[in-house]
Amino acid sequence: MKKKITILMIALLLITLFVTVGCKKEETATPATPAAVVEKTVEAVPAKPAIDKEAVLLAKAKEYFAATAINNNLIKPADVNSMLNDNPDAQIIIDIRSAADFEKGHIAGAYHSDWAKLNDVMEHIPTNRQVVVTCYSGQTAGQAVGALRLAGFNNVKSLQGGMGGWASASLPAEETGARDLSSRPKSTSPKTEEDKIAWEAAKAAFASVAKDGNKLIDSQTLYDTLQTNPKAFTVIDIRSGEDFAKGHVEFATHSAWAEFGNIIPTLPKTGKIVVTCYSGQTAGQTVGVLRAMGYDAYSLKGGMNNGWAKTDLPTVQ
Repeated sequence: MKKKITILMIALLLITLFVTVGCKKEETATPATPAAVVEKTVEAVPAKPAIDKEAVLLAKAKEYFAATAINNNLIKPADVNSMLNDNPDAQIIIDIRSAADFEKGHIAGAYHSDWAKLNDVMEHIPTNRQVVVTCYSGQTAGQAVGALRLAGFNNVKSLQGGMGGWASASLPAEETGARDLSSRPKSTSPKTEEDKIAWEAAKAAFASVAKDGNKLIDSQTLYDTLQTNPKAFTVIDIRSGEDFAKGHVEFATHSAWAEFGNIIPTLPKTGKIVVTCYSGQTAGQTVGVLRAMGYDAYSLKGGMNNGWAKTDLPTVQ
């Protein structure tokens, strides 16, 4: 009996020893947690700073106006006609008058686009050929050229005097159905973020035409309004300083056209601006740039020579 108890006790001891050793082995198999865990940090990529759209447009506007010191972006009807005779494919002509007037008579080979719809066809305007925009008198074509050049179309010019100037030069016109600018292949798009900002600004300016109109103001309206309220408009004359001194619209200030970019930061963002020049065409370009930048800008219809001077309205020296 004692022998059986002894054997049983030995067996129990062996079982206890086996379980204890097994548990220790199991415990040592689990890696210990370090006292301090060093976390691997991923270096954050710095966020790309947001582009200041107003600064981009101002910089491009300053470049545009500075360039006008050597190029007024106008081309004479006779020069356009000569190029057409020498090489019809050397230039693209875009007529932004109404489709009805286009069909009554236009420059041979011209494409048509409503002014307010140029935003839909900018991709169809090439940058590797001379582009000439024409309208009735050159003023709205000037606005189109200003916005397009701001968007990077440095090959675009305005037909001097518009189709009125073409007719005065007794140059030929053809009568055909409208050949829409959208029929040309797409060939142009903005290359950089800055270019895209200017591109979209130009498109917005064209789209605004349907709502805001041509932004031309006649001399009598301007005069009457200023006599009632001299602060109703900020009037800027971009003719030469000499011609400004000889006689200008009362309450107007002067800026050389090539230096106009420098005064843009001083212009009222919420007020109305009127720009005047000789015939209205360079003022038109200026207004095109300002409209793309979000300003409420107008061009004096006919300018000082073809508008104000043909009235009995006074000027001041």
